[in-house]
Amino acid sequence: MTDAVPHTPSESQRAAIEAESGPLLVLAGPGAGKTFCLVERIRFLVEERHFDPSRICVFTFTNKAAGEIASRLARDLGTNAERIKRGTIHAFCAELLREFGEQVGLLPGFGISDEEYQLSVLRRLEGYRRWHGNTLRCFSGFRFSGEPLRSNDISLYERYQRFLEKRNLVDFDMLVLKAAELLRIASVAEIVRKRWDCVLIDEFQDLNPVQYEIIRTLAFDHRNIFAVGDDEQSIYSWAGADPQVFLSLVNDFGLTTKAQLGENRRCPSEVMTFARRLVTNNTPIFTDRRHAEAERNSPFPVTALTFMTDDDEIAWIIDDIRQDRDAHELEWGDFALLYRKHELGNVAEAGFLKAGVPCRMALGRALADDIVVRYLIGALRVIADPDDPIHQESFLKVVLPKPLFDGARAKAEEARETLLPYLEQLARDLPREHGDRRKIWRGFYALRNLVALGTRHDSITTLVDELLSQRVGEYRSVLEDNHDDLSDPAESDEVQQLAFRLQSAIDTGRTIWIPRLNGVEIGLKGILGGIGLVRVQVGGLPPANAMSIGHSDGPSLGIALTVFKAAQLIRSATFSNHFRDFTAVDTETTDRDIATAELVEIAAVRVRDGKITHEFHSMVKPRVVIAEGARSTHHISDSDVVNAPFFEDVWPRFREFCGDDVVVAHNGYRFDFPILRRMSQKLPGPALTTYDTLLLARELHSGSAKLVDLARVYGVESGQSHRALDDTRALAHVFLRLGDAKVVRARKTVLDNLLDYLGVALVLSDHESLPEEAKELTRRVRIFALGRYSNCLATYRHERELAGDESIPTIDNLIELLGGEKKMLQMRAEKTADERYPTAMLRLRPLLELFAGQPLGDQIAGFLERVALSQMDGAEPESARVNLLTLHSTKGLQFSRVYIVGAEDSQIPGEKESTKRELEEARRLLYVGMTRTEDRLVLTRVEKRGEKPTGGHQFLDEMGLVPVPVR
Repeated sequence: MTDAVPHTPSESQRAAIEAESGPLLVLAGPGAGKTFCLVERIRFLVEERHFDPSRICVFTFTNKAAGEIASRLARDLGTNAERIKRGTIHAFCAELLREFGEQVGLLPGFGISDEEYQLSVLRRLEGYRRWHGNTLRCFSGFRFSGEPLRSNDISLYERYQRFLEKRNLVDFDMLVLKAAELLRIASVAEIVRKRWDCVLIDEFQDLNPVQYEIIRTLAFDHRNIFAVGDDEQSIYSWAGADPQVFLSLVNDFGLTTKAQLGENRRCPSEVMTFARRLVTNNTPIFTDRRHAEAERNSPFPVTALTFMTDDDEIAWIIDDIRQDRDAHELEWGDFALLYRKHELGNVAEAGFLKAGVPCRMALGRALADDIVVRYLIGALRVIADPDDPIHQESFLKVVLPKPLFDGARAKAEEARETLLPYLEQLARDLPREHGDRRKIWRGFYALRNLVALGTRHDSITTLVDELLSQRVGEYRSVLEDNHDDLSDPAESDEVQQLAFRLQSAIDTGRTIWIPRLNGVEIGLKGILGGIGLVRVQVGGLPPANAMSIGHSDGPSLGIALTVFKAAQLIRSATFSNHFRDFTAVDTETTDRDIATAELVEIAAVRVRDGKITHEFHSMVKPRVVIAEGARSTHHISDSDVVNAPFFEDVWPRFREFCGDDVVVAHNGYRFDFPILRRMSQKLPGPALTTYDTLLLARELHSGSAKLVDLARVYGVESGQSHRALDDTRALAHVFLRLGDAKVVRARKTVLDNLLDYLGVALVLSDHESLPEEAKELTRRVRIFALGRYSNCLATYRHERELAGDESIPTIDNLIELLGGEKKMLQMRAEKTADERYPTAMLRLRPLLELFAGQPLGDQIAGFLERVALSQMDGAEPESARVNLLTLHSTKGLQFSRVYIVGAEDSQIPGEKESTKRELEEARRLLYVGMTRTEDRLVLTRVEKRGEKPTGGHQFLDEMGLVPVPVR
């Protein structure tokens, strides 16, 4: 729920909206109508001051806010709204760097790594660490505020930077830092600042000093800057946000007066009284600050309550919400629980689901969003109804890589087959060592095992314990996770020569002889045995007519890696690109909204055996006006399509052209295909069989996945970008190149079942002489030899005993090189579900125990029903669920009832001793949470949370709120 939009400006709002041109700071407290004021200022500039909309630039803090402002502007300004430059500062920086990035060291087509990718980078660099999220925040503090990194993090940060640079990637912080660096180049700054006559900023308090520097550069010449914010709501210091940017604005632009919004139309006076008491303990930025007055009272007093445990706390809140909802005819969505740490949200969610109350957390935080729980849902549905093909497909969708699953689904539809039989046949047709074949069979074996597993349990608790005692989720190998660090076996002459010799030995049955190589030869024998070379002799005299292998066969990569890659080359010889017949399509539209956009151009090219054979192209006359943003992208005007046929006249010819082919589009699932489905819904012809190349591109390529950038990477002529026929031709060639790249990746990642023997050979090699690729692989694969399913240590012991050579490292020496006995015991230990997935199990336990004693089928049904209460289907209204949110995620939101959970010192300000700056930000954070309410506010604390005492309640004391014990 977002702030309501006042229809008539108040006196203080009107003063800000209609202020003279020039720099203006608008101080706006909670419920004062910041966004309304900003939108009305833009409307005033366009309609009353006659500013050119295309020369207005508006910055928002989030994409959601950008969308909200865009919709309000569209309502007020119509087509003029499209011409206004608007969006987040990160989006602005990315666009700027696409244009000028080479001047600050960025290559064309750079990619942007989101938080999920950043975390995956840290996992690749040092393995999984539960604190990696905090590590990224430390990186941000170091970059933006100069906060020192711990000694361990300095090296990690440097390696992280090199990892991104090597792949032509930047993270969100670097977008801002590089853009700021770019705008320090006088010639670039001059070009950019001349593009706009006015700059407006929403949520000014969320800027960090580097972001402010960018905005200052843009506005400094024309000085038309309109900044709306509240220094008392600055809560993102971990991202570098600093309330001091307000003083920087005042000083840099010589502000002598400030506009101050005087009305709080959201919070009742009872809430504001306590909230103001809290925040006035901070040192004010402005001593002359006038604070918004609450316009109404509430019948509900602000209350603070103390409970013995968090279970008591959540149970009381759930009961209170139910009573309040019934008594006042409220919706679930009128209630919000706010807390500082996600752990409190997890506990609260479990309580709500157990009680059967629908709830929602922020995107990606809900129980059903957890990858472990997604696997569990898929598995339990199969166990409950093993003959349902939909449940079987849903399970495979969880465990198979998305490009593999989507590609198989598209091919099955093209062949008019159901998915499961098609996948099974695909697995039979693929070469034995192909990674996709092994994943598909693994998925089918898992399906069969699930059916048997269900018969061995009468309790869902023990069933889940067994399901989650093993690794779950998408099937991926360590080689696939690091494929972009691996060289292609086919590109090495040494590997090709050795592979040719080995293949000859396989064909002729010739013996392979390997001299003593400090034990390396035993690992090499294991690798060669894995590809069918059983006549391998190590040490002693070479047999007559034997083929010898030694260090001279791998001077560049080292003999261990050379033999492994030669084995890969042999086993991948029959790998090929199976997507060589398809139809590529592209559309240009009236705007970017898939719910309303209409086509203005459509094109398709038919590909047979990797070559374009036929083309289709048509302009399309829409029944709506082409938006300015779309027109500036594809340069198609309304006059260009005035004589074109309507879509219903084009569709039959287009559908006939596509025939039974798989229809391929780039970003098709999120744009082209939904629009085509909507517009053709009532027209004749079967539905298209579709495939989106964007997923495959992101899987294979770490840089930008835009079509024009992929075309540049793969050397494809892109023609005129954002014209349907040129884009379709480019897409056809890019998709073929992606298919070839997929074969290369399969070749680089095959034989992951032999990584234990590779690890043995690598750790016994001369480490100093190994190339960087071999050193990295040593670090990543050596532990495979220690696993309980590997027999390579037993083989090594046996081979060493047969040799009778004391110079060969002992088994104990080898284990130490592989990671040590402690690591081996850890690898071989049976892990319980709680040990393997502690966070997920902590959230699952209350639900699993809820249905104890019932038949297993009923337990599974009840569990799935409760988990569904945490799932959002995208169609239901916001009012359908209780909101569970962190305090940091509530900016711009409001609710009738707000419960702040954890009003205790261990949560806020926090367990560690706080600096003055940290203490003041914690007050501002609680202030933000308190002022989300429209009617009723309850703050709760507990004596012990998770068996740990919670300390005092400093902030409640500062407000004069005495927590009442609830027993």
